[in-house]
Amino acid sequence: MAVDDFERTQHVGHYGVVFTLIHFTVQPDDAASLRTINLPEIARGHFELIRLIEETYRRMLAQGRPCRMVLAVSQAVSRNSADLLNDQRATIGTLVGSIGGKLASPLGSIAEKIAGATSASAAKNRLPTFHSRDVIVSIDAQVSGGIGPQRSSASLILKANGGR
Repeated sequence: MAVDDFERTQHVGHYGVVFTLIHFTVQPDDAASLRTINLPEIARGHFELIRLIEETYRRMLAQGRPCRMVLAVSQAVSRNSADLLNDQRATIGTLVGSIGGKLASPLGSIAEKIAGATSASAAKNRLPTFHSRDVIVSIDAQVSGGIGPQRSSASLILKANGGR
């Protein structure tokens, strides 16, 4: 999998947090090379990111079908943005939900609402306190065919201080 083949777009979320959305498809023959992905957007936490991508792919049970993935990677969170996020924890869920919904929008409004609500709920229950220079990462995966469309999403925070 060549990084040059990845399609990139940007999305500005709440509180000025800027995300790079990295769109790519994992073909069945590419699954073994997921560990070799090197993304310039990730300066630290590369191992955690690759583990997240691999776990999400395994969870999809693609069984020989292409798996479309969208990885959202924020720029380092500024001190001001971190303070705003910490003051408004409920809004963090909305941010993640809006990205999850945006990623699911090609599937229709019902899928967009479900993905947004699911992402928002998961974020509200698990997000830690933010610090400046933290990086927010989210992944959304989709496989079509077989028993029907399948979706999965996950997220993590790459802490600036290396902690959890």
